[in-house]
Amino acid sequence: MRLTLLYVLIPIMLLFTQAPVQGEFFFQDTDHQLEVIRIKGDKPGLTVLIFGGIHGDEPGGYFSSEKLQKVKLLKGNLIVVPRVNFPSIMLNRREVHGDMNRKFILGEKVGDPDAEVVRLLKNLMKEADIFINQHDAFGFHRETYISKRYNPSRYGQSLIIDNADFFSKRLQKKVNLAEIGKRILKRVNSQIEDEDHHFGFWDHNSVSRSTQFPEMRKSATYFALTTHSIPAFGLETSKDLPSLHHKVKYQLLVIKEILHEFDLEAVFPNDDITKPELYWVEFLKNGRDIIRVNGNTNLRLDPGDKLVLKNIHANYDSGLSADIQNWGKINDMEREYRFEKNAVITIKKNHLTMGKIYLRNYSSNSLKAIQIVVDGKLHAIPNWGTVSVTPESKFTVRGASPAFPGLRFDVRGFKAPAGRRNDAHMDIDCAQLIKKYSFNEKGKIYFVKIYNNNQFAGGFQVEIAN
Repeated sequence: MRLTLLYVLIPIMLLFTQAPVQGEFFFQDTDHQLEVIRIKGDKPGLTVLIFGGIHGDEPGGYFSSEKLQKVKLLKGNLIVVPRVNFPSIMLNRREVHGDMNRKFILGEKVGDPDAEVVRLLKNLMKEADIFINQHDAFGFHRETYISKRYNPSRYGQSLIIDNADFFSKRLQKKVNLAEIGKRILKRVNSQIEDEDHHFGFWDHNSVSRSTQFPEMRKSATYFALTTHSIPAFGLETSKDLPSLHHKVKYQLLVIKEILHEFDLEAVFPNDDITKPELYWVEFLKNGRDIIRVNGNTNLRLDPGDKLVLKNIHANYDSGLSADIQNWGKINDMEREYRFEKNAVITIKKNHLTMGKIYLRNYSSNSLKAIQIVVDGKLHAIPNWGTVSVTPESKFTVRGASPAFPGLRFDVRGFKAPAGRRNDAHMDIDCAQLIKKYSFNEKGKIYFVKIYNNNQFAGGFQVEIAN
C-alpha cells in the first residue's frame, strides 16, 4: 500500500468556539486517512494530546474525541486525533494489521502498513505535556471481585496509568499519577448518579520488571511516559454501557476533569450524538459528468462506464468512507472504478452504514439523459446529473431520453400555475425559486424529481453558483 503524505491546513470557525480550530489531514489518498485537530486556548497553558479510535471496535473513544472539536478552550491547548486507526474503524474491528496499541516501540516492523501512522503519532507526542488514549472495554473495573462483569480484571470504566510516581522532565517536577488519577475519579464519580457506572483506578505499574502487564510496554501511554516523560492516561469506558451516548458522556466527563486537574480551562459541548444522515454521493462519470445519487438508490450504467467517487455529502464532514463490494480497498474514495456487472457501494460514517448505492445495468425503462435549456443554451445531463446556473439564470426542462410518454418533472421550489402537475416546458426563473424548498433551506441546491407514470425514475440537481 502506498502511504503518500498529504498535509492540508484548514482553519475552521466553529459556532461553539471563538478561536480558530486547525485541521491537518494526512495519508488522504489511502485507507489510513488521519485527521489531527489543534485547538488553541485564549490563554497559554499546557498542551494535552488525545487519541481516539486506536481500536476500531471502540466507538466511545472516537465519537467523543470528534466532539472535542467544539470545545471552547479558555486556557491551554488541545491536539486531538479522533480516528487513529481508520481502517479498523471502517470495519468495526479491533485491528486490521495487528494491534496498533502494541506498536509504540523505539523501532518499527519493516513493511508494517501502520508504520507511517504510528511514526506520525509518536511525533505528536513531542508537542504534548499530557497524553490521553481513549478506549472502550468489556465489564466494569472494581478493586474487589463482585461478579463476572464487575471485578479487578475488567477494563471497562477505568482510568489506567503505567507508573504511580515519576519525575516529569517535560513538566520539570515530580508527578504522582496515582494521587492525581484517584483525585480525578473522585470528582468524576460524584457526577455519575448510577454507581454501577462509576470508574475505577488501575495502576498497571508497567515500568516495573515485576508488572503483570508487560505487553503494555508497547502501548502508546507507556511510550509517552517513558520516552517523552509526560503524564499519560488510558481512559476506558465500558462496552456494556446501555448506549453510545453513555460512552461519549463519560469519556467527555473524565477528559474534562483531567484538563481541570492540569489547570486547563474549557467549556465542553453537549454529549448528544447526532445520527449520521446521508444526503447524496457525488461521482465523476466517464471523466466529464458530475452525478449526485441519493442513498439506497439504483445507479444505472453501461458496461465500461467509469466512476470516481468524489464526495460524500452528509451531516458529518469527517470519518466518511465508501466501499465498493468485492473491489479495491477498504475505502474506495477517489479510485476509478470500471463498471462491468452489478455491484453495491456501502457508505459509512465511521463504522455506521448510512446508505448504499446499487450499481445496475440500464433496463428498458431506465432514463439515460435529461435535456435542459439554461439561458438559451441546451444541455444534456445524465440521470442524477447536475446543472450549474447563476442567481439570474432562467431554465426550462425540455424532456428526457428515452422519451417515455408518462414522464413528469417536479422542480422543488417552483410554484407552478394552479392545476399543473408537470414542470416540463415551463420557463423557470432562479430568482423566483422558493428558498425553503432548497437543500437545507440555503437557496443553493434545488432538486428536480422525475416520475414515469407516477413511479419515481430519477432526477437531477440545479445548483446555483455565485
